[in-house]
Amino acid sequence: MPAPYTIGVAGHVDHGKTTLVRTLTGVDTDRRPEEKLRGMSIDAGVAPLLLPSGKNVAIVDVPGHIDFLKNTIRGLNSVDMGILVVAADDGVMPQTREHLEILKFFRVASGFVVLSKTDLVDEETLEMAELEIKELVQGTFLEQHPILTFTAKIPTSVSQITKSIDEILLQLSSKKTDSPFRLWIDQIKSFPGHGTVVSGTVASGIVRQDDALEILPSGIQSRARSLESHASPVPQAVAGQRVGINLHRVSLESVRRGMSLTTPETLSPHSILNAEIQIVSDARTKIQNRQKVKLYLGTSITSAMVVPMEKDRLDPGEAGLVQLQLAKPIAALPQDVFVISPLNSNRVIAGGRVLEASKEKYRAAKSRTLLPALDALRKNDLIAYIQHLSERHPGDLVTAKGLALKTGLPRDAFEKQINANVRQGEWIYFKGHGAIEKAHWSALKREFKSAVEAAFKEDPLKKNVSMKEVAKTIPFCVENPLLKILADSLCKEGDLESLEGGFCLPASRIRFDSHRESLISLLLEFAQSSGTTPFSADTFWKHYQKRFDKEDISRLLNHLFARKKLVRLNDDRFLSLKAMDQIKKAVRQTIAQRGFVTVHDCKELFGYGRWGGTHVLDYLNQTGFTLRRQDKHYLVTEP
Repeated sequence: MPAPYTIGVAGHVDHGKTTLVRTLTGVDTDRRPEEKLRGMSIDAGVAPLLLPSGKNVAIVDVPGHIDFLKNTIRGLNSVDMGILVVAADDGVMPQTREHLEILKFFRVASGFVVLSKTDLVDEETLEMAELEIKELVQGTFLEQHPILTFTAKIPTSVSQITKSIDEILLQLSSKKTDSPFRLWIDQIKSFPGHGTVVSGTVASGIVRQDDALEILPSGIQSRARSLESHASPVPQAVAGQRVGINLHRVSLESVRRGMSLTTPETLSPHSILNAEIQIVSDARTKIQNRQKVKLYLGTSITSAMVVPMEKDRLDPGEAGLVQLQLAKPIAALPQDVFVISPLNSNRVIAGGRVLEASKEKYRAAKSRTLLPALDALRKNDLIAYIQHLSERHPGDLVTAKGLALKTGLPRDAFEKQINANVRQGEWIYFKGHGAIEKAHWSALKREFKSAVEAAFKEDPLKKNVSMKEVAKTIPFCVENPLLKILADSLCKEGDLESLEGGFCLPASRIRFDSHRESLISLLLEFAQSSGTTPFSADTFWKHYQKRFDKEDISRLLNHLFARKKLVRLNDDRFLSLKAMDQIKKAVRQTIAQRGFVTVHDCKELFGYGRWGGTHVLDYLNQTGFTLRRQDKHYLVTEP
């Protein structure tokens, strides 16, 4: 099946756009009674066109009157090719220029000019109109294409137009079908027995009947009950194709123009966009810092505040990097194009391209790292962008997939560059996670290790340092997968040890003052002298006539347990490791003779009865040495 394309027909009001479309397609795109009454297009109309080559394309006829600028922009937002209609008796008019600016801002790849109403003028006037048009399109995508003439009185004059459309389409590349599905909604209708049907041009991907869909920015979940293209049912629709989608269980009130349909969980709405913009050369106005404007992106319209990043204002004809802070979130992606107008006026003053979505408002203090990265994106310089992004976010792992989603640039190009950086030894790659600059990896390891060292220097009796505590001490944000990779690496190298969900220093590297060192020695000696009789902090405290701080004794005992120097029972009593080995030996021998032990054997085995024996047997069960069945304990470890 040939790739589908959408063609926009633009131009000043009453220059013959609708007549041209009707002659081409046989369809009158002015369907509303008000349009018939006023004799002008109010909304964008769509008609199918079968070309001589057999290709089917969609023709979008947009309003030419300045009062309906928003409908014009919405109609032109997703076209692949533009036909600019200029009436020979009027020549180039304000909306001729403005519609050409819109097509340029939307990066329309190709097209041509149709000089209409040629039967109303003489040869001299016709020549003047052609000269004026050539001057207008100089330096634009229309410059290299001929100006075609058309008059409704001679319907056959469209034959050259359809031939030219066919020729140009052969040179155009089709839109991406390997990306997630996305469509900007530009029409909404409700049909009895069917419910809500939304229409638009598929911007990327493929949608099939019964596919799950998400409506953004509302987040409403639905599915495609059925699909229709130009009044005919279709099993699927692909990028570049006009389609109507019957949404399952979605009310007419919950969906509106400007929303988008996407594959679920592939896109998030954003309120802050970093972008490049170009001010129209004859805009007759400048864009000041924090100026509020109207932003047209896809079919969405919202007010936004413009924050120039490189200078305080942008004058007519100037281009620059800006941050757009939106009044409401929209489902925008990097590489999306947009148009800007004043809040209170229907005229285009600027347009541009989204470079990246942001989570934080622009601050001049961040310009040193932010602006070079955005400038690299503006120039499609992947090598420079990766480097600058690494400097901006040294705690992030970089993946080709993530970079492609963040920038809208080709994934394979990023993959090639990351692989080159790894081969050259400048970056380190962690399979399944991503890559990081080698210098940042080394710095992060030092930061992680220092955080744990500082915590234990402040409190040598601290049980462990959690990942969350470490993350707070690092002077920039580090994503969770990288924190775990760092921790694993440091533990493997012996710089840290993993302990109960956190991290600690090896015992040999923890330093205590002389008082605590002496107390630790006494505790270990006391544990040895206690034999198989468990003891508590209180027991030790009283034995030494309360000379030591009881809380300090308790903390040191827990520290020795954590370092595997003592055994702790579940009643907070302790045993030496040697004593536990003796207990296990005695239990093993008894089980070998009788097959099991019970709590009644404790007096004979350990020298004390139920009060301590229960906790010893619980410990053996919990550690997998024995298994309890009712009141009997059986050996489960190897003899």
